[in-house]
Amino acid sequence: MAKQVTQPRVEIKFKKNELEDIVTMFKALGDPSRVKIIALLTREVNLCVSSIADRLDMSISRVSHHLKLLEHLGFVKHRQEGKQVYYRIEDDCIIDIMARAQEHVRGN
Repeated sequence: MAKQVTQPRVEIKFKKNELEDIVTMFKALGDPSRVKIIALLTREVNLCVSSIADRLDMSISRVSHHLKLLEHLGFVKHRQEGKQVYYRIEDDCIIDIMARAQEHVRGN
């Protein structure tokens, strides 16, 4: 349950096209698989696609699909070593968003 706020702490105004980008970001976070991938990458840095797939019990193709979207949004970045592709969190902002969402759900 969320805490009641009597007065806004931050005034939020959107510039042109920001609203669309914010909605796109939240839509991406609306998929449980992508949230699980992000959460895993906060605990274990530089994981290869197959390791992510194994840990989350998902197919490699499904994980790759989600990672491409997350990379397109700037949340993660990849590096290639031979045939292996490793991913890590690129933008700490996504960690903050996830942590705040978790606090909200827990009622903190």
